[in-house]
Amino acid sequence: MSLSDLRKWLSGLGAVCLTALAACLNNAGVPALSPAAQAVRVSSADPPPGAHLVGPLSATHGHGCGIANQRGTEDGATAALREAAARRGATFVKVTKTVTPHPGHDCFHQEFTLEGLAYSVAENKTVAPPVRSAPVLAAPTAATISSDAPDACTPPCSPGYACHAGGCEAECNPPCAADQTCRGDHVCVARAASDGH
Repeated sequence: MSLSDLRKWLSGLGAVCLTALAACLNNAGVPALSPAAQAVRVSSADPPPGAHLVGPLSATHGHGCGIANQRGTEDGATAALREAAARRGATFVKVTKTVTPHPGHDCFHQEFTLEGLAYSVAENKTVAPPVRSAPVLAAPTAATISSDAPDACTPPCSPGYACHAGGCEAECNPPCAADQTCRGDHVCVARAASDGH
């Protein structure tokens, strides 16, 4: 190996080392999470059952092009994604795409980007058992008791029936036909025959 080749090799090695060192030294800081963002779960798995779709979401950490700028990290992008989800009222994000820092045509792109779908997941709350109410008794079909008088029937009893203890009962048993009436001795007689009694 000639001296010029050795110098080129050392120069290339130095550039690689400097690039790696700069990438480590220039990592963008991970921001602190707000209380709402701390409750957001980020995963590549599907959301829990009953989750409601809020919409697509994207977050980027780091910026710039070249080694002098701040390199994004997965932790930083996840924190940014959680903050973005919390601002939209989401509590779960399914990650669908990850774009890491990468070399481009003109320079090295420092951004770390996460894309996903945000969901709102209802909290599991213990549901109290329903309170059982007292059974509702059906009202009498023939008549109901009037609040004015305990022995009065509402509506009034039909002819041949008398009100007893709030209910209509036949005066004659069996009940009289339509052209008959129940006599005082509880016997059915023709209406004309009962006029004198």
